[in-house]
Amino acid sequence: AAVIAAHPDWGGNRVGEDVQAFSDFLFFVLDSHAMLSELSVAVFDSVSGAVEIYRGKHHPGPEREAEHRANLLNVRYVPGHYQALVPPLGERYGPTLAELQKCLE
Repeated sequence: AAVIAAHPDWGGNRVGEDVQAFSDFLFFVLDSHAMLSELSVAVFDSVSGAVEIYRGKHHPGPEREAEHRANLLNVRYVPGHYQALVPPLGERYGPTLAELQKCLE
């Protein structure tokens, strides 16, 4: 809905049930939906090897560091769909956004 609100002309041909989702759409959702705007999403592309990071406009600042691990979603793109990447069994949370960015430098 956030994508259609920003680009009504995309309805039916670029966005819809029969059209593949793109990680680029995360930009619209993370900037508009109040609940999701506190998240950051890292998309690992298995085809290109690239990593795209999308940060919600209300992602916690330094004063809310305890939320950083819980508010980072990691997904892997494989042709046709996205897969959630979760911490190893027994670990509650993965890295913070800052830790992930440091590893990727």
